Amino acid sequence: MIDIPALEYHLAHGCNLSCQQCSHYSNFRLAGKLPTPADARREYSPWSHRVRPRRCALLGGEPLLNPHLIEHLRLARECWPDSNLMLVTNGFFFDRHPDLPATLVDTNCRLEVSQHGTRQPYMDRFNAVKRTVWQWRADYPAIRIKIRQSHRGWMRQYRVEDGKPMPFDSNLESAYRVCMQKTCTQLFRERLWKCPALAYFALMQQRLKLETIPAWQLFRDYKACPASASDEELQTFVEAKAIPQCGLCPSNRVPFKHRDPTQSGKI
Repeated sequence: MIDIPALEYHLAHGCNLSCQQCSHYSNFRLAGKLPTPADARREYSPWSHRVRPRRCALLGGEPLLNPHLIEHLRLARECWPDSNLMLVTNGFFFDRHPDLPATLVDTNCRLEVSQHGTRQPYMDRFNAVKRTVWQWRADYPAIRIKIRQSHRGWMRQYRVEDGKPMPFDSNLESAYRVCMQKTCTQLFRERLWKCPALAYFALMQQRLKLETIPAWQLFRDYKACPASASDEELQTFVEAKAIPQCGLCPSNRVPFKHRDPTQSGKI
């Protein structure tokens, strides 16, 4: 069993919000079916006895869009019983999952609710989310909930030219040093990916028709770690630091204040 800092799994690629510069590209309304518990079990199975994530996160996109959320939480806890289980959400669809607070307690799963802005139209809705959180804290003393100030650390993930996302041309060591996803291993299509930017690039490329842009070729060339990898190959993947693809990410944390995330529009 190989220890890794974190393992993340998308319960949805798309999102009801449009946060510009999203590191998971969810603002582009990425295509892809919502995984069923059977789909997730098939993806977890090759890895549940090979990697031991310190943190196991279910997220997206927006995970509450998945109608099988409760089953997914129980399955993740079953497959990684010793990990710190976490659900990351914007909270706008709590009403779709009335059993969520009790399940969070039963599975010892921490809920992280991300705040994605301060504009009034957004805050009108987010304040309702916070009221639900306060009520759950009162009704379920054992529940663990954190409101994550995600908007405060927002940074540029890519440049924009002629309405298209474009990569940076960075020193890869510098880019790796400032990366906020360097320990965010993704489980996608039964493979392990170094970060969300690489894992979901193909979905963004298909959505925005980026196939003819040479600058993204390094991302296209990336090979995720397959379930058939030997223990030695898996260890090499886990221990890798900066890789050539890091050079397509920013080498400085350039702050970025996106507009109201409830409004779709330009990237």
